[in-house]
Amino acid sequence: MILKLERVCKHFPVKRDFFGRVKKSVKAVADVSLSVGSSETLGVIGESGCGKTTLGMLILGLHKPDSGKVLFMGRDIFTLKGEDYRNYRRSVQAVFQNPQSSLNPRMKVWQIVTEGLRINYKLPKKELVERAQHLLEEVGLPKEFLHRYPHQLSGGQKQRVAIARAMALSPSLIVADEPTSALDVSVQAQIVNLFLEIQEKKKVSYFFISHSLAVVDAISDRVAVMYRGYVVEEGKTDEVFLQTAHPYTKLLLDSLPERRKRGSVVQEEYRQTAEKGCPFYPRCFRRRSDCLEYDMKPAQLTETHRVACPFHLGV
Repeated sequence: MILKLERVCKHFPVKRDFFGRVKKSVKAVADVSLSVGSSETLGVIGESGCGKTTLGMLILGLHKPDSGKVLFMGRDIFTLKGEDYRNYRRSVQAVFQNPQSSLNPRMKVWQIVTEGLRINYKLPKKELVERAQHLLEEVGLPKEFLHRYPHQLSGGQKQRVAIARAMALSPSLIVADEPTSALDVSVQAQIVNLFLEIQEKKKVSYFFISHSLAVVDAISDRVAVMYRGYVVEEGKTDEVFLQTAHPYTKLLLDSLPERRKRGSVVQEEYRQTAEKGCPFYPRCFRRRSDCLEYDMKPAQLTETHRVACPFHLGV
């Protein structure tokens, strides 16, 4: 197992008193347990604010969990020091949502792509340029792009550069946070195909965050559905999309144009109804009183499919 999250929780303060003590906080990630295997893609979907990006930041070590563990190759990343920590940083790379803001506008493409190599291995310029050319070829860009600046590239070309940069250190895992959302639909398909080609050649694993159900369906081996910090459903892609068990997942799928029926998607304005229980209760078309007492412990439907919904308890 490349990555394993064990009951990870993360809160952010939203209100403090005069002395700086936290009076109110928001639950960004709530008791999340997930795993990513070798050469596997885990797709994470959910609406804005559900905790997807925070989960990615925890995996990258950019946020520290309030409780729980983030294990990489069986070791808690927040206990690593020295060379062990540097190996982890080399082995886990990121591709961000907006390539325009993630690429340094003052650096040429070859410098951007090989920055990690320069920092970690202190290679001479000639070798860095050669490595950059090889990396660009792998993502489908000609060597003429080596000496261009980001503003001279299209959105799809910038994202290819970002992917090449992530691949420079031969990582075991890439956290891809909405890597196609800023691109045209036709370009999205090209980038998804590129991710698949790289995985086939390099055997890299992906933690793939996206709003797009179509993209997640195309690239993922397994899917985790998040709502207000919780993983409400997880399973193989076909299980989640074709044997949908949670009402929120059904709502997401019913929002697709090809599946939408008039009056089928009715969402109530969110309001907190209880300190515990299912957070989807105010919007759920199947809600009942015992949902307000539900502890969000997932029920195991099959060996690979689980859902956090009281309707499936005892299954």
